[in-house]
Amino acid sequence: MRLSTLRRSAKLLGICDRISASSSPDQLIQHTNAFVDFYKSVDVDSKNGALNHLASNFGVDHSKLKSAIKLYERNEAAVGDVFRSSTPKYRSLFQSMGNKRNGINFACDLRADLLSLMKKESSAPLRTMERSLREVLTLWFCLSNLRLHRLTWESPADILQKIASREAVHPVQGLVDIRRRVGEHRRCFYFSHEALPREPLIVVHVALTDNISSSIQAIVKQDSLLGDEHNHDTAIFYSISSMQPGLKGIDLGNLLIKRVVGELRVDVPFVKRYSTLSPIPGFRSWLLRTLRMGGLKKANPEDLIKLVESNDFEAYEDAKPLLMNLAAEYLFLEKNTSGGALDPVANFHLRNGAQLHRINWKGDTSVRGLKNSLGLMVNYRYYVDRVPKNCAQYINERVIDTDKQVLELL
Repeated sequence: MRLSTLRRSAKLLGICDRISASSSPDQLIQHTNAFVDFYKSVDVDSKNGALNHLASNFGVDHSKLKSAIKLYERNEAAVGDVFRSSTPKYRSLFQSMGNKRNGINFACDLRADLLSLMKKESSAPLRTMERSLREVLTLWFCLSNLRLHRLTWESPADILQKIASREAVHPVQGLVDIRRRVGEHRRCFYFSHEALPREPLIVVHVALTDNISSSIQAIVKQDSLLGDEHNHDTAIFYSISSMQPGLKGIDLGNLLIKRVVGELRVDVPFVKRYSTLSPIPGFRSWLLRTLRMGGLKKANPEDLIKLVESNDFEAYEDAKPLLMNLAAEYLFLEKNTSGGALDPVANFHLRNGAQLHRINWKGDTSVRGLKNSLGLMVNYRYYVDRVPKNCAQYINERVIDTDKQVLELL
């Protein structure tokens, strides 16, 4: 490491130490400003060093916490001391960022850096600090601070460009494509934060159709959906993309979908059905992993591995009943460590109160769709009157509301 880099790292760590010693709100703001400005100026290695330093040295003071607990055991009125002692010291730094111009944006970027670092080294102190920063951001990005916007071709060019370039589910193929996606028979909505008015946080694309769509190509590649909008009775949520890496894991998608449904019920009252057309991002990797571990007995593992890796739709046709059955098992039966659906997209929509409605053969015939899920897609249907019950049953009892179209595949 070069001497100049070492000096910058040492200076950044010194700022961290002064933050911990701040004795007044004004001092804290002063040192927070210094931390933010200097952090922005250093390289990745120095940033990672500062994050590790904060996580390891500015967490909970366990000796003070133990003393507070002993005091609480003698006097329950001391519960406030326990709360204060159990709060990590870096929490005040994160909260103070909200008082700085563009500080909320910086906090998002800081968490993105932290998440990136944790992919390389995931220590307990780093995980604890990430959780603390996530809690602060969750409070800042509550519904009362979010603004819902409809994106149109007349929207500011910088916002159109950001949404087009950051689309994660179905990449935008130029100006014609983005114009199509915000045009007739379509709707596009996004959330911004009152402190970040020019930064789209999360975006949902909607197509107005006369049925629950089974193919993404029919939506994103068609120049325009046909007919009068008033003849469409279905809204298809076909892409939900987070625009900010630092907000990963903060549940803005749930808030966005429910706000957009409310908006559509006013804007297009003739729409009576709400459904997604969603990818199954983990299906192919799960299937190959399970086959290699000998976990499936329904077919010769070597033959099925060879078939899956062929990336050949024509070859898949002969195995369609088996692959549809395995997709249903993956979505309905396979669980993550907390007991929810293993597939992250399924878990997201089921937590929101949707129904596992239908699995679609050749739903996404793109190269990406083929490599992620053998071209399969799934509809999660939102019955507005059933959402609260479904949400509660899934979160509390892990019960999945499932249509017979899926159950018949099992």
